[in-house]
Amino acid sequence: MVSNPPLRSGLRIFPTCMTGIGGLQRPDPRDTVPLTTGRTGRQLSEHENNPPVSTGRGDDGTTTLLGSGRMGKDDPRIVVLGDVDEASSFLGLARAEAGGEVGELLLELQRLLYRVMGDVAMPKEDDFVGEGDLDLVDRALEDWRGRTEIPKEFVIPGESRLGALLDVARSVVRRAERSLVAAGYGEAHPYAVRVVNRLSDLLFVLARAADGGNTLSRG
Repeated sequence: MVSNPPLRSGLRIFPTCMTGIGGLQRPDPRDTVPLTTGRTGRQLSEHENNPPVSTGRGDDGTTTLLGSGRMGKDDPRIVVLGDVDEASSFLGLARAEAGGEVGELLLELQRLLYRVMGDVAMPKEDDFVGEGDLDLVDRALEDWRGRTEIPKEFVIPGESRLGALLDVARSVVRRAERSLVAAGYGEAHPYAVRVVNRLSDLLFVLARAADGGNTLSRG
């Protein structure tokens, strides 16, 4: 297992539900609508530290990006973060269906997407995603390609549940790549774009491996 580079001090990754796009926005405690119940429905004491979920500040169509202030939710950077977050969520759905080696790899890829989001959210900082991340994806791609039968025809997804979930994740990753390019990150964060491009290739191979060579195709 390849170890993950540590997150920089000062960047706190919040749960996705807290901020709407992968936890890279910082909620303002002054505008927080506090939670009052835990998972079991019990009342939380005043001494329990439960992070805020909703601030209400986004009701006007704006949001806060760490280090960049308020901006419209249709800003290209926010679109990229949303697409990458969605890709990670679909990887999580596939991981819930997978197990063993594939499940561990998908978790590693989800962590990689969080680092991509770090590059998008903090463009003035040094890149989170680098050559080591690209090597990780390339090695996994070659490994799985070497033990998977790749159809020569176009593939119709849906032969297996896990394969279909991986194909959905692959298509969302492709959208995230287009958003990265459209937002101009090809030059600012070249490794992030390259990693996302290779990731969709890897997911295609993993989906075919999950299908077990029984993929329906059309020529």
